[in-house]
Amino acid sequence: MIEILRKYGDEILRVGIVLIMMLTTVVAVEIRWMKSEVWIFYGVPALLLMGMLFFIRRKQRFQFTSTDAIAVTWFAYYVGRSWIGNEWPCRMEFLKTAELFLLYAALRVAFDRTKISAWVLIAYILAFGCYEAYLGVSQMYGDERSRHNLFALTGNFLNPGPYSAYLMIGVVVGLVALKDMSNRAIITRMPNVVCLNNLKDKVPAKIVEYIKAITWKHLVIAAVAIMAVVLPATWSRAAFLGVAVVVLFIYRDKYWKYRYILWGGILLASVVFYFVKQGSADGRLIIWKAALTTWVDAPWFGIGIGGFLHAVAEGIARLSTTNTDLSSAGVADYAYNVLLKIVVEQGVVGGLMAVAFAVVALIKMSRNSSALFWGMVTLLVFAMFSYPFDLLPYKVIAVLVVAWSESKDENQKTNDQSQKTIGWIKVFLLSCFLGIASWQAGKMVSRCLKIEKNLGMAYSFSDFYSVEEGFEWMSSEGDNHEFLFAFGKKLREEGRYKESNAVLSQGAKCSADPMFYVLMGNNYKDMKHYDLAEKSYYKAFAVMPNRLYPYHQLMLLYKDWGDMKKAKAMAKRVVEMKPKVDSRLTRDIKKKAEDFLREN
Repeated sequence: MIEILRKYGDEILRVGIVLIMMLTTVVAVEIRWMKSEVWIFYGVPALLLMGMLFFIRRKQRFQFTSTDAIAVTWFAYYVGRSWIGNEWPCRMEFLKTAELFLLYAALRVAFDRTKISAWVLIAYILAFGCYEAYLGVSQMYGDERSRHNLFALTGNFLNPGPYSAYLMIGVVVGLVALKDMSNRAIITRMPNVVCLNNLKDKVPAKIVEYIKAITWKHLVIAAVAIMAVVLPATWSRAAFLGVAVVVLFIYRDKYWKYRYILWGGILLASVVFYFVKQGSADGRLIIWKAALTTWVDAPWFGIGIGGFLHAVAEGIARLSTTNTDLSSAGVADYAYNVLLKIVVEQGVVGGLMAVAFAVVALIKMSRNSSALFWGMVTLLVFAMFSYPFDLLPYKVIAVLVVAWSESKDENQKTNDQSQKTIGWIKVFLLSCFLGIASWQAGKMVSRCLKIEKNLGMAYSFSDFYSVEEGFEWMSSEGDNHEFLFAFGKKLREEGRYKESNAVLSQGAKCSADPMFYVLMGNNYKDMKHYDLAEKSYYKAFAVMPNRLYPYHQLMLLYKDWGDMKKAKAMAKRVVEMKPKVDSRLTRDIKKKAEDFLREN
């Protein structure tokens, strides 16, 4: 045992690191901060220290790759873009990106020249994918509670969309792995005591033969089948597309003769899926078009980190002055396209760095493991239509796979002890700097998590905290649009209209919700600044031109202002306008407008 630990101890520890990292991907996912993220920040110094001990023990130097160079350059640019010429609240987004970089750096140091087999990562991905599939089935049958009241299954995620990506990665990795696997049996030799058929209560020979016939390939097939059965229940078009792209490529030799029939069927299915959820697809197209409409003002360096949602709001306001159909527009929460978000916030410069990083990392990955390579390809395809890289599980999986691939042992050795010593000193100093930075970031995140836990239901019920506490939390929650809206509303209820508008104005910078402008208009109206209130209401309508509420507020404003002509014109607009969603609220607004027209 001691000899095994001496010889393979490093690899055993690294396999344990992979397990711990994968465990963070199957905890309940939250939009902002999670407890596991605090532990990642605190765990980075330990990973760096472990990596340093590996270097010294094996008398090796750290091998710096081209992917590492791009990652460092890109992060340095990101830091500069976050602090120079940026007016958007981006505390959380900056810390989450720093978390990504610090984890990558720590894993690179800990995994450098690793001899961990790709099958270790593949096995973990398949195992945890099966766990998520089991959790989804349990939710469908009522044994576990779904995390969204409108959907039967969500796994550990908040809705089926991002949940589907976890199953998708498992299915793709498993399918590609099957092509590279042999039919090696799991159990090649049964103990003699089991095989003695003449003894009572022993296993019959036929069953023994069945057990010995089970191969690792059978286990992978079973895992893929478990995830593939659950995947259609998510109704995720992005996941279906990701699986289809990989399957069509890796099995092209199987269907090539009938390719036109197959491609035609897939095209027809794509059209059907589009019309089944047309509103959602059109809404994402509007988000992309609106963001690009604003991005053209700063194409090379982008609009700034954290400004994407505000860019969407401003873009829709511009598009509302054209003949663009915005009936499917909704309040954007995500970009639904990772590359678009990077380009809009970081410009062409940031976009080129992102593409370069992905291409170089994938080229290296394709040499080390085709299964993991295709798993990451399908995740990138999914990220073009959804938001996996806004969620911790997919960031951890991607960083883990890339760090493993870049750390693969390439047998680059040097006998120059002075070079080794210099290399160790450089890595030691860098590790100290990154470790301290990660520890400090962990403290900040821990504080944010504590505050958000204290807030509890405060987003909906602002009586849970005082105004003084709200101002104290502004330093940590200044980019949390839910908190800013609730706090602005609380200040308004207490008659502190100017302070309320200052908070709401900051909220409008990190959200695309028109209600920030509506609430600001209400504050201006109560302060008798009718001209400013009018501008705020019109801004709210421009940001979301399929909402009735801003026009309803304008009708009431003109009534209080004493301009009955404009009030009646606005009431007529309310009556004639067709809202995006017909609800009890829209019907009540229309009825009030009709009553106003009858009375006047």
